[in-house]
Amino acid sequence: MSEATTITISRSVPVPPERAFAAWVDPEELAQWWWPQWPDTTYDLDVRAGGHYRMHSAAAGFGVTGELTVVEPPHRLAMTWIWTTGAEPTAADDAVADLVEVTFEPDGPGTRVTVRHTSTEHVAEGGAEQGWNDVMDRLPPHLSR
Repeated sequence: MSEATTITISRSVPVPPERAFAAWVDPEELAQWWWPQWPDTTYDLDVRAGGHYRMHSAAAGFGVTGELTVVEPPHRLAMTWIWTTGAEPTAADDAVADLVEVTFEPDGPGTRVTVRHTSTEHVAEGGAEQGWNDVMDRLPPHLSR
């Protein structure tokens, strides 16, 4: 088994933590900024500790699923994170579950949103860091509307 590494990505957004947190837990809002380049993406979320979530794009051929382990509005979300592939994938029982934590901290008139993704599967130049940067780059303009 590989040693776990953590990717940390932060962005400042021009809204209070309550508003930034809401952008992460509303499926209709996620559709506007998470993967808008794949409009067929479905966003299913049961926003409570122990609730499950699933985001999937058949056109892209991948998605992510897991369990929300911490839901503390408007400060923190934590979840397991399992990549899935295929047109209608399901998470394999033996799939490696990464851990993702999102924090929302007051930052002047706005909020600092930080994602920490811990995995034993991260590889240098493997795309996870770029993927998080792509997603997080869309959050500030979305919340500036």
